[in-house]
Amino acid sequence: MNQLDYIHDLATFTALWSRARMGVQSLVSKSRDELLYFDPIDIATQKFFDLIQALVAFANTTDFATVILKPDPFNYFHHYFGKYPGFVHKKNNSDEEFFHFMMQDPGGSLADALGVNHEHYVIMPTDGDWLAFGDRSWDVGVFYGPPEIMQCAREFYPFFIQPPSGFRVEP
Repeated sequence: MNQLDYIHDLATFTALWSRARMGVQSLVSKSRDELLYFDPIDIATQKFFDLIQALVAFANTTDFATVILKPDPFNYFHHYFGKYPGFVHKKNNSDEEFFHFMMQDPGGSLADALGVNHEHYVIMPTDGDWLAFGDRSWDVGVFYGPPEIMQCAREFYPFFIQPPSGFRVEP
């Protein structure tokens, strides 16, 4: 049985959403060389999930949050489904639960599953200062964190890519 669930509480979601938005906004001022890039569809791959798990373990924490920033989580997702497009993956949750939940129907619209209907998403530890930002409109994801986290990510994940010409973070 899947123990993951959407966030139903406005205050809980808003705190994660605000932190995710501030993290993405901070990427705007970073030079291209400070960032690592990935295909945003990697969110649906085992190796990317393993990277996230490796990073939370490296940072000596266990939980991470997935938050959808676009489409609008308040006027669209919450309006239609009565919950917020995000969840916290805890130590006792499995990779199978993560992938199943990403494809779960939020309520009468399988096309709005988090793994399908996301233009911008953020994955970040609940306690920590790195983040992975996926932007499907550019077809690129951006990873950023402290130097030791960046080094861990580089050594663990062989699928980082070069960003497209002209790419810029657009929160």
